[in-house]
Amino acid sequence: MEKYPIDILTFFNENNELPEYLDKSLERTKEKGFSILPITADSYRIKPCHCGFKHIRDITIPKIEKIINDINGFFIAEGDLYIFNNFNFNEFISMELNKPTWLGYNKIYNYNSADYPYITGNYLIYIPKNYFAEFKSLINDEPKLIFSDRFFSKLFFIEWLNVINKSIAGEIEHYSNVYKKNRKGKYK
Repeated sequence: MEKYPIDILTFFNENNELPEYLDKSLERTKEKGFSILPITADSYRIKPCHCGFKHIRDITIPKIEKIINDINGFFIAEGDLYIFNNFNFNEFISMELNKPTWLGYNKIYNYNSADYPYITGNYLIYIPKNYFAEFKSLINDEPKLIFSDRFFSKLFFIEWLNVINKSIAGEIEHYSNVYKKNRKGKYK
């Protein structure tokens, strides 16, 4: 398990508190057999839609860089992650993934006017160790802060990132700072 840690993207609110749903997500993720890196919450005061990408670039990448020689791969997950009942760490291992893979998402859109398919919800993304350097370059080469799921959609479009046919995760219901309303997750 420790060879495949998850870095959770989360934040401190204006009162310097972590989101209410985070404990439920962490507990559920551990119950499913996954190992979680120590939480490093951000406190960015930028557009909420850009916080995930900035967190990955400025917090996740340096964290993983420190342990890259001791792991086989890592996950990036949103703080509202809820892994479905039919999936656990042993199921992940049995998949024998050797390429970056988007495991948990909300929906795949294929707009005719878009340059690439757009996938929402980067609930759970797996990056094998041997792709880390390239991933770091892709993140650092992005010229501006963007929605993290748009960034990962671009990686899917250039065939750097696979997407499994059926998502294995969803989100816990919560208030979204991006959409300024309650997100109707499948789980409360």
